[in-house]
Amino acid sequence: MTLLLVLNSILFVATLSEYLICIKYISNTYEYKNEWFNILLCLVFTPFYSCVFIRKFSWSKIKMYMAPERRHVVKYPIVTGVLYTTETILVFFALNTITLSYYTILRSGFIIFNIPWFKYLLNKPVSRLYYASCASLVVSHVLSATQYIVHDQDNRAQNVIQNTIIIMISCFLNASYNNIIEYSMKRYGDIMPNIDFQIIFQSTYFVLAAPLSIYYTTINTPPINPVTMTMYVFIAVGLQVYMYNKIYILNSKQSLIPANILLSGLDLLRRVIQLTYSFIWFKEPFDAMIGVSLFFLALSGGLLMYQYIYDYRLVANKGLHHQQMVEGDLEGGDLEGGDHELENV
Repeated sequence: MTLLLVLNSILFVATLSEYLICIKYISNTYEYKNEWFNILLCLVFTPFYSCVFIRKFSWSKIKMYMAPERRHVVKYPIVTGVLYTTETILVFFALNTITLSYYTILRSGFIIFNIPWFKYLLNKPVSRLYYASCASLVVSHVLSATQYIVHDQDNRAQNVIQNTIIIMISCFLNASYNNIIEYSMKRYGDIMPNIDFQIIFQSTYFVLAAPLSIYYTTINTPPINPVTMTMYVFIAVGLQVYMYNKIYILNSKQSLIPANILLSGLDLLRRVIQLTYSFIWFKEPFDAMIGVSLFFLALSGGLLMYQYIYDYRLVANKGLHHQQMVEGDLEGGDLEGGDHELENV
């Protein structure tokens, strides 16, 4: 089980990094910029990906979810599928003209948009450390945006501002569907298991995005040669493998490293890889201001990681204290005293 978790973690980082790098390579090398073709590549293996889970889905389940008393639950995977589709279109549109390094920095902004969802939907407390992480991220964004606007030539500053707005909207959509998924799984997980949710979610994305992506790809056909074909395979396979890896990690029963902490750490590693490729391979601009921006980005990620680890240890210690008290009460026969102590934990 641990070996499989390690393998899925490695593949999560590798596939999430390589598909973006391949997209930027094609855009930079062949000047081919078609967000709809990128979406089509995302969809190529969706039917095969769904086959992993479809055997656990049946017509009887469809009838069950269509029943009046359960129909309201189906809106969650459908709504989140619509939000995810919109986010994907916006992200790929922005990637046509935005640098990979700037994209990597900006896409961390979803943590800022988590705050209203935490407070008003999930009823989660937002700590001072989380606010500090968001503040550090805002500084990073302002510095990097200023650098790209000031040093951009050929009137591309307008593109930087436009794409900054687009990426920020995509971050809001990302935070929205992630928190809605968490809310729906906590509230209706006993009615709709995670696998069923994923099938409806993926199906919504496929139905919405497939027609337009096919149409606009036929209008603006991609370059075809051995190199690009290899890149297309890496993009298509990478996106679907990444989704599978993410689901596996989130459902892992390993207690040594909780899923949210592991994913956060892997995401930080992924950003390091993408930024390395951006500055070394793609020769994207790097100066003192970008260096300071990356420092605040790393600080934000470090604070967030510390918060996750602190929260986990706090919960784990309470759980251990719980267990010790219950075991002590059972041995001593003082169940009433145990209940009283339990309320004070």
